[in-house]
Amino acid sequence: MKHKQFKIITFLTTMVMAAVISFSILIGNPALAVASFFGGIAVMYLSKRRLEDIVEDERIRQISQKASGITFQFIILSFAIGGAVLIAMKDTYPKYTDFGFFHVICSLYGSCTLLYLLYVF
Repeated sequence: MKHKQFKIITFLTTMVMAAVISFSILIGNPALAVASFFGGIAVMYLSKRRLEDIVEDERIRQISQKASGITFQFIILSFAIGGAVLIAMKDTYPKYTDFGFFHVICSLYGSCTLLYLLYVF
């Protein structure tokens, strides 16, 4: 399997997983969400095993690792600071407190997603 095909399969699997998990949350069925998650992980794992090796230079790999590490740090730090600021403004803007907690939770999910994406790509 070529790398471009792998990216397309990964993207489509992620979209299907998101749709099924969203639907399962709407209907209140957590088993469907868990099954979708593990099924998607299995599909991605099996497609990664079929991926042909890509020849790349060590310098390209180092630059890519540094860039992805800095991006990861920047995004997670900005989410955490944004959430903390919204939570800290609970006296002035009490209706933004829940959004602040949502922001912090999104930063946690975002960090997990970014770690996964850094592993896959």
